Amino acid sequence: MKFRTCVALILLNIIAVVYMYRPWPFSVVLESLASTSELYFYVALVIISVMLLWSTIPKPRVDPANKAVFITGCDSGFGHELAVRLDRMGYHVFAGCLAPDREGAKSLKDAASDRLHIVPIDVTDDFQVLQAVKYVKDHIGENQLWAIVNNAGVAAFCEIEWCSVQEFQKIMDVNVFGTVRVTKGFLPLLRQSEGRVINVASLAGRFTLPAFAAYSMSKKACISFSDALRQEMRKFNIKVITIEPGLYKTPITYENYLIDRNRKSWAETPTDVRADYGEEYFDAFLKQVKISLKQARPNVMEVVDNMIEAVCTKNPSYCYVPYWRYRLRAFIISNLPVYLSDKLFAARFPVIQPESRKSKSPKTPTS
Repeated sequence: MKFRTCVALILLNIIAVVYMYRPWPFSVVLESLASTSELYFYVALVIISVMLLWSTIPKPRVDPANKAVFITGCDSGFGHELAVRLDRMGYHVFAGCLAPDREGAKSLKDAASDRLHIVPIDVTDDFQVLQAVKYVKDHIGENQLWAIVNNAGVAAFCEIEWCSVQEFQKIMDVNVFGTVRVTKGFLPLLRQSEGRVINVASLAGRFTLPAFAAYSMSKKACISFSDALRQEMRKFNIKVITIEPGLYKTPITYENYLIDRNRKSWAETPTDVRADYGEEYFDAFLKQVKISLKQARPNVMEVVDNMIEAVCTKNPSYCYVPYWRYRLRAFIISNLPVYLSDKLFAARFPVIQPESRKSKSPKTPTS
């Protein structure tokens, strides 16, 4: 049973119990209200319950016959699972893979029908994107391109002073300009089908934690691109949807990879900067990264389910945030004053004092 269904049923039971038995402290509150206000109380709870139940009713879906979907980042993770599921639903899937000869692409081909095509693509390479568009045009046959899913992404979780400019550029090139390249390449086909663009962003694009600067910058840009594209494409009946998950266990959150990237970046950081932070600080930082990654949700199908909704429903939402706790957390943080959210993030990601600060008073101003 869905969370929203549970909440709706609980509210309906509360309404029934309060109306029939008027238990304390509800009786005290209701007796202080006028009869009209009491009626409003019951009506409001009923409306909320009905809206929650209505939101859980399955939405009408489009017919997958003669519809094709192009997905980037299908080597593993969300893209891999989405390609398999859409293929099983009857869609013609063009699965974009960075490494078409490796195990990820091969296992995808083995798990799918003959309708699925493996398409080599590096979203940072203009020529490869153009070749992918040409491949789809040459092999789409009598089908129409119904959707593109910009899923390919990379991440780096390290502090700004030891995150190289090249690392920032790489993340922006994949997560932002890769999305722009692929979208612009396929828009002419989407205009013919009046289809949709699905961009996989992140809650990191709504608020930024320490050590998430590069990744959050890219996802904020992805959301801004999606917002503008949604408004511009309305005249062509093309829908633009963002999927904004929190932290999930996928290849871009593999602990060894992120720790190794941090160590490489740290080793390439100027000596005087490393001396100011100190090795003890860096080691403590890595421990916090490991703790955070252990809290990543393992159920990637929560995200894939939302991606399916975005592709398949006739009237999808503009934005999907998988998992109710992530939605609630995003709502709360987005409405907190900055000084409170900063304190919350500092408590969430505590670090020790840098080496250069140990001999100074906490009130000593920094130069």
